[in-house]
Amino acid sequence: MKEFPRKLSDAELNLLLLLLPEDKPGYSRYRNLIRNYFVIGEGRFGEGNYFLGKVDDEIDLEISSSPILTSGIVETDKTTFEISINQIQDDKIEFSISPYPDVNEFYRVKRVITISDWIPGKKSPDGNKVKLFPVDGLNYVLAIAPLDHKIWLYEKSSGINYPIPISNFYNELLRLKRESRNEVYKSPNKLFEEIESFTEAEIILAFLLYCKYKRRFHFDHLIDKYLTEPKNKKSLFSFFRRK
Repeated sequence: MKEFPRKLSDAELNLLLLLLPEDKPGYSRYRNLIRNYFVIGEGRFGEGNYFLGKVDDEIDLEISSSPILTSGIVETDKTTFEISINQIQDDKIEFSISPYPDVNEFYRVKRVITISDWIPGKKSPDGNKVKLFPVDGLNYVLAIAPLDHKIWLYEKSSGINYPIPISNFYNELLRLKRESRNEVYKSPNKLFEEIESFTEAEIILAFLLYCKYKRRFHFDHLIDKYLTEPKNKKSLFSFFRRK
């Protein structure tokens, strides 16, 4: 559908809402925005990549896309959809759906695979073990699923699980370890294969440095703490450990 602005079709709306749990306040906010916004145009990736916004909003494709809010796979009786929703930027929300749904078709959902529903203590969406690293001991937990090759940041107050790209985070971790071999930097998936070789403090500090470098989140005040923390100090993970 190339007509803009327009409201989302039922098929489009239903697919997007499947990745946004209503019982989590952070995602609930996006549900409300998406219901009220209009599809105002295509993104830089063409068919299946669109922007939601207000009727008179304009799209500036010179501005980089915002970080991914969530992504997932929706299996239906007719096809399997890959979906991503970006964080809101300048009152606009970018999203992608592939393949794009037929607006006249009804899709019966069989399964939804997404990190949006995840909370500490649960297995990954694919049913695998998740290693937890408490970032501040209060509101944020870094989650790493080695078998799934996925990393995300859980924000307790909003319930949002922010996907974390692997490469830049892994680079910070290697710098902490004083790794100088270039070929190692080219294999970020080694993080998942060798996760047990890194301490909890190293993982958390590398993540804090990644956030500082990428200007994501606001953890600068924690960096000095982890740089000076005694190695024999009790694990902060005990705060989040559950029976």
